[in-house]
Amino acid sequence: MPIEGDHRHCKVCGKVVKPGADTCSDACAATRERRRSSARNYRYLLYLTMGVLVVLFLASFVH
Repeated sequence: MPIEGDHRHCKVCGKVVKPGADTCSDACAATRERRRSSARNYRYLLYLTMGVLVVLFLASFVH
């Protein structure tokens, strides 16, 4: 049986969603936003840590 039109799945749970939608429900949308926010915060923390380590490394050469 062929599927007509746009066939997409929820980015969180994998259920089929309406064309143009990324998630199937408000709960999945909230979960997706929390995950994206957490990943963004982790990335900022990683960059901050790398920056501090570079500064400490460069400071070790200054007397």
